[in-house]
Amino acid sequence: MQTKQLALLTSCLLFPLMSSANCSTPANTKVNWDNCDKQGAHLSKAKLREAVLKNTNFTKANLEGAQISDADLGRATLTDANLNKVKAKNARFVSATAINATFNHARLEDSSFDRANLTSAELNHVSAKNTRFYNAELSSASLNDGNFSHSNFEQANLTELTAINANFSHAILSNANLQSANFQQANFTKAKLNNTDLSDANFHSANLEGADLHGADIHNTDFTNAKLGNAIWINRKRCRPGSIGVCR
Repeated sequence: MQTKQLALLTSCLLFPLMSSANCSTPANTKVNWDNCDKQGAHLSKAKLREAVLKNTNFTKANLEGAQISDADLGRATLTDANLNKVKAKNARFVSATAINATFNHARLEDSSFDRANLTSAELNHVSAKNTRFYNAELSSASLNDGNFSHSNFEQANLTELTAINANFSHAILSNANLQSANFQQANFTKAKLNNTDLSDANFHSANLEGADLHGADIHNTDFTNAKLGNAIWINRKRCRPGSIGVCR
């Protein structure tokens, strides 16, 4: 008996029990709301830094101005949620569902939206430098005036997206689908657009200087007044410096 008790004590010391989620716990730093139902919750300006919010249902919740930096929202449901002005640096939204959610004026630097569903979401005026959107669904979303420099949109779906005057400098969009997207006056300097579908997209007055477009589909793409100097064209030709609208 003593041997069994000693073994049990040793096991507890080596493998302490993890604290389980308590959905009634008030919002606070490092709170564990894993798999909780917060549908329609009023969490404006809530302090949720480093919180565990995986699988949490935030449908139609108000999180405007909330502090969720370093929080884990993996597979969370954020459909129709208000995340305007959230501070979410280094937050994880991996495989989250955020259809029609609003992130306007949010701080999203270094965060991850890999495989997230952001269909028709609003990310206008956001600061999202070095943020990951790998294989994310962004069809019909709006990213106007946002800063997405050095971000990763590889294999993402950006069809019919609107990103007027957005900054994608040094961003990776390889193998992404940008069909029928609106990128008027957007900045793509030194961005990777290789093997992307750019058909019917609008790059009117965009800056693509030094961008890599080799292997891209540019059927019916509008490059009117676009800066193409030193860009790598679809046939791997280097455009001449000063090229405007057409790769010379």
